[in-house]
Amino acid sequence: MKHIIAIFLCCVSWSLAAQQQPPQLFSGMDGIHFLPDGTALTIWGYGWVAEGFISLPGPLLEYTLDEEVALNFTNPSPESHTIHLHGLDVDQVNDGVPTTSFYIPMGGSMVYEFTADYPGTFLYHCHVTTTLHLTMGMYGMILVNRPDMTLFEGGPGYDANVPLLFSDLEIATNLDPVGSFPFHDIRPDVFMVNGHSDDQLEQAVNIVSYEPGQTLALRLGSMAYSRVLCSFPPELNAVCHMSDGRPLPETFEVEELDIFPGERFTVLITPDAGWDGTIDCAFWNMIDHQEEDVQSIRVRDAALSVDEFASRAMKGYPNPTRDVITYPSARDIVVWDAWGREVFRGDLPDGQLRVSDWPVGVYMVRSGDGPVGRFEVAD
Repeated sequence: MKHIIAIFLCCVSWSLAAQQQPPQLFSGMDGIHFLPDGTALTIWGYGWVAEGFISLPGPLLEYTLDEEVALNFTNPSPESHTIHLHGLDVDQVNDGVPTTSFYIPMGGSMVYEFTADYPGTFLYHCHVTTTLHLTMGMYGMILVNRPDMTLFEGGPGYDANVPLLFSDLEIATNLDPVGSFPFHDIRPDVFMVNGHSDDQLEQAVNIVSYEPGQTLALRLGSMAYSRVLCSFPPELNAVCHMSDGRPLPETFEVEELDIFPGERFTVLITPDAGWDGTIDCAFWNMIDHQEEDVQSIRVRDAALSVDEFASRAMKGYPNPTRDVITYPSARDIVVWDAWGREVFRGDLPDGQLRVSDWPVGVYMVRSGDGPVGRFEVAD
């Protein structure tokens, strides 16, 4: 079955918001992830201490080339965890493999220190009982950006990042992680992009919107147990420039791209003006090589939907805001941040959504099944 995903080009605002977060991650084993049918699954994962909740996937970590990074990590959960910096060139002690560096026990804290000395797309995940901790949700993406908005020295330029992290899970494992062994029996039955699946991916908050002539950097990474095969229509003019955080010796035009677990690619797209279509991503089982599902990333010329969005969008005031935003419709409110993570769900008895302690950035909001609106939490 094919599902429509959309990744709104508020990725830039999301990136800015992520950079303004204090560099203090924590781990949790009591998070909740809702499937499209409303089923609540327990997840393990990472979150910002300042926000107080873990997310699936974990927060996007963005750094500037040659930045000296001090990533603070605290573990209040009942089991030891680490942060393995997948693909980054760090010294052994900061690599996050517990047997050769260190692990963070319950109640412990530590600082991972490294230099972000290569631009590219990277991942992070827990390396304690890796297969279980990863499939339970302990993973995220890392981007190292050059300040001049080129992919690498002497490389092509781009206008915005579009992070796309593929992952999957088996419901039975999340419901009973202790009884999940042996891991070769795990067969994923939920397939996700940026933590979304099925009709969650049909929300307008997730459309990749572009202006004609813009070049977007698709940051593709996989934490799935599946092989992901992505098909790129010719109208996207897709070219692959990087693999696993390094420039390719020769770039190539992309029609299909296989992404195996742990791999990362950077693909530049410059869509034709007026185009509205999808990148279809098939999830294939790694054991019996059966296609399990297809998720579709929707890419649309912004001019095709701006007028409709502006006239029908859910509107609140004042916007931007730093304290409170008021909505005329105050029932069944759902709010997502620019990563597409749900940050609020419920009614507003007085019509006011209080955001004084929310991170600066762009948010999407919807009441019931109505049109999606947008607001900004400002400094």
